Amino acid sequence: MKQLRILGVAVLMATMALVWSGAAWAQTNLSLITAPFGTGSYVLGSALEQITKKYSKNLQITSSESPGLVFNCRKLNKEPELKKSMFMSFTVGINWLATEGKKPFKKKYPSALLLANYNLISCWLVTLDPKIKTHQDLVGKKIALGRAPQISWTIEPEMIIRYGWGLADKIDIQKVGTKPAVRALLDGLVDAAIIGGYADPVSGTMSPSPQTVELLASGKTLYHIPWGKEAVQKVIDRGLPIAHYTIAPKAVAGLNQPMDSFCDMVSWQAYPELPEKAAYETVKLIIDHVGDFKDYHALGKLMSRKSLAYGWDPKRIHPGALKAYREAGIIK
Repeated sequence: MKQLRILGVAVLMATMALVWSGAAWAQTNLSLITAPFGTGSYVLGSALEQITKKYSKNLQITSSESPGLVFNCRKLNKEPELKKSMFMSFTVGINWLATEGKKPFKKKYPSALLLANYNLISCWLVTLDPKIKTHQDLVGKKIALGRAPQISWTIEPEMIIRYGWGLADKIDIQKVGTKPAVRALLDGLVDAAIIGGYADPVSGTMSPSPQTVELLASGKTLYHIPWGKEAVQKVIDRGLPIAHYTIAPKAVAGLNQPMDSFCDMVSWQAYPELPEKAAYETVKLIIDHVGDFKDYHALGKLMSRKSLAYGWDPKRIHPGALKAYREAGIIK
């Protein structure tokens, strides 16, 4: 009888070990919705799927395109069950519009949380007129921004002009689109236009946006107009969680000294319903293999360990992601 009891205990312990082992290695299946085919968000999302297949034994991420980032928010909130297994490409600015119920959203949505940044976008004004040096010199002038719904190219700059500079009624703002804005500047139809690029906050490296490349290729002498730290902070104080960003000298032609700007964080975000374990495994994988993204898209060269959580208050980071960042020493 004693031997039978010992054998029974051994079998029970072995069974428990197998159950534990199976739970530990149970595969986590997640879906990622990105952005339209061919965009940087789409390609880097596909890269994350491939990196996961290459390096992870118990995490499977399936990436797919979507009509856009606003669609992502609406889909996950229309089908809340998806929040447990799906995350999305999103930005700080669009998330703020969603939580405030501002256009293009018709109602308020809950706030998403950070998993990891994969892009930082910074936009500012440029002129061909050497007499325009500060925002005060733009009074009575025409400036061209992006299209009305564009968060980084129009909504955020307009908020700085309105609330940071206090000049919304003293500047003629024309919302024409990013490429038309540059063309209008070159044709002399406006006095200043919005340009920008994608940045690595650690190295200061910047990759100019397509319309900025077009302007740089014109060979014209450019004069850059800083937003100013105080103006950016006034907008942050109104609740829009953009981040201060200093554009490094020589990052683009004509910029010979550091310039105070802002950045919006383009990132993979999830709602609190995503399990902590799933968020942790995803972010740990990204941290460990962040250098691989450069092999899939030029913007991947701007990704670094320190940029993954840049500009985020820890309270707005998913608990699972925050655990991974703290383990890696990226966040204290």
